[in-house]
Amino acid sequence: MTTKPKPVNSFAETLKDVLDESDVSQVEIAKATGIPEPHLSAMKHGNRRITAEYDIRLARYFGLSEGYWLRLQLASDLYNTKLEIGSKINKEVKPLVTV
Repeated sequence: MTTKPKPVNSFAETLKDVLDESDVSQVEIAKATGIPEPHLSAMKHGNRRITAEYDIRLARYFGLSEGYWLRLQLASDLYNTKLEIGSKINKEVKPLVTV
């Protein structure tokens, strides 16, 4: 019996790790970044998606490149979509063949 891989949320998992390992409280990070604390908490727990604005704010605060958090979210979205319906898409969509 094969087990299906579980969906991932690299963005939420990484954000949780970063926030939990920070010497600064989540409330202080929220204030410093201008992100409402409930939004930050929801993102940390995978219940809210990152926006471009929040990506820029978090990237600036933590000294990361802009787009870092969005790329993590996108990678998770692609991985999870492939898990969920990748084989269906492969059956339905035939690649364009050029000569």
